[in-house]
Amino acid sequence: MFPTMQHPYRYVWDFWYYFDPITKLFHVFYLNADEILVPSEKHHHAACVGHAITSDFIRMEWGSETSFDVLKPPKKHWANTCIWSGDVIKIKNGFLLFYTSRNRGQDDGMTQNIGVAYAANLSPDHWDLSLMRIQPGHCYQLKNSLGDLSTHAWRDPFLFRENAQIYMILSAKSTDDPIGRNGVIGLLSLNDNNFSNAKWDYLDPLLRPCCYSEMEVPQLYKDSQGKYELVFSSWAKNDFSAVTRQAGGLQGFTGSDLRNFRGVPHVLMPEQHGLYACRIIPELDGEIVGFDIQQGGIRRSGVKTRFQHVNRDFSDFSFER
Repeated sequence: MFPTMQHPYRYVWDFWYYFDPITKLFHVFYLNADEILVPSEKHHHAACVGHAITSDFIRMEWGSETSFDVLKPPKKHWANTCIWSGDVIKIKNGFLLFYTSRNRGQDDGMTQNIGVAYAANLSPDHWDLSLMRIQPGHCYQLKNSLGDLSTHAWRDPFLFRENAQIYMILSAKSTDDPIGRNGVIGLLSLNDNNFSNAKWDYLDPLLRPCCYSEMEVPQLYKDSQGKYELVFSSWAKNDFSAVTRQAGGLQGFTGSDLRNFRGVPHVLMPEQHGLYACRIIPELDGEIVGFDIQQGGIRRSGVKTRFQHVNRDFSDFSFER
């Protein structure tokens, strides 16, 4: 059993990362809140983003006293609530950090949007939040629906490239499926592959299985045979698949191409193993790493999938503020 990496005074849950191939270090961005808020489930509405460094996901350098809050929207910015899960990529002139947030004046305050921040390097004090705001549209649920089993979903972005086109997948909900079974993995493409224009085209869902209330923290990988592995997390209470027996946890669909995830889900790590919002770490032989449901913090599972990255090289693109 690997140790859980716990922050000295913050409760930590979802995370994402950038691996520096030169230093061999993982730059980890993580959601966190005051521990006192956890028993009442209020920590989700006080979440901020921290930055830490690890070489092995066994020992974590949590940084300075201010490193737990590195993404601060300026006054009058649309992201005026808390920050939820995102993604970080390297570009030609720095780094882009995509994140989820909400505007308390929009709908019931729970409608999620995607934003982006820029930094010339991974220093925790120099993230510049742009005004880019990707709002739900097309065939995706625009806001909370009466009677739904889980909250509105338009969050957890993950970027990749395919045939020179830049795409984003994210946790979303469909307007075409029954309430409580309408969790999907949404798909967007970047117009003209221009990060500075911030214009995204809405495409039909990459995956629409009609048996989950939520499909959280989606990611795309390739297996040893070169097939796509589309993975996501679902709490057992939101998992109504006929083949998973309400296992929840980290699950996946295999596809021969981006439009062919038509099989049945397979459970990579059920919720009962005690980890959630898991990431697969190709740099560690595809090991599954997630946040510790019982005590918070980040923990390796020891389970290795051997999955590899899809194309996540954005080094030929720039971002102009």
